[in-house]
Amino acid sequence: MVESRQSFFWRYPTLQTIEAFYEEVKPFVAMYNTWLKDMRAFSLPIAIVPDHICYKCSSSEEFEHMRQFFEKDRTYMYQSFISGRRVAIIKLPHNIGTHLNYIRYLELSDQKPDGSQVSGFDHIEIYPDVGTVESLVQELSKNNAHFQIRNRTHHTTYDTTLEGGLKIRIERECLIEKIKREEMR
Repeated sequence: MVESRQSFFWRYPTLQTIEAFYEEVKPFVAMYNTWLKDMRAFSLPIAIVPDHICYKCSSSEEFEHMRQFFEKDRTYMYQSFISGRRVAIIKLPHNIGTHLNYIRYLELSDQKPDGSQVSGFDHIEIYPDVGTVESLVQELSKNNAHFQIRNRTHHTTYDTTLEGGLKIRIERECLIEKIKREEMR
């Protein structure tokens, strides 16, 4: 059954505008900033670079709605099919400030084929400015960070879940570089 626009907005009342998106993201950025402080990230020998924040949609209608309101002001958007669903990387119209640099991109994920995904912010992805992922994980582990190694089909990530449910995901490089490499094949 196709959902009407009116019932869609009733189910997702807070994310009808870009402004609402920026309001909704604030508590998640606060969680990330607290984690940075707890990890003593400012004094690590390896600089942490925030790449993007991921918002997962519980329906294709929600994905379409959010993508459309970001399309109006975007400077960059790339959409692909990954694991049987649409995933868009969108340059945010306004950077999201953190204690260490800015988050400049949104990863917007459509519902998974099995329907298991719920709406909400899922993770902030970071990468080391210099050095390896393993050395960054080792440095953060000295400050009691615990990571789960996730061997995915095309890469390995290191994830930790914060109180409140937000994941911090460490990757080898920024998502845009992965996209460029894939496009150049």
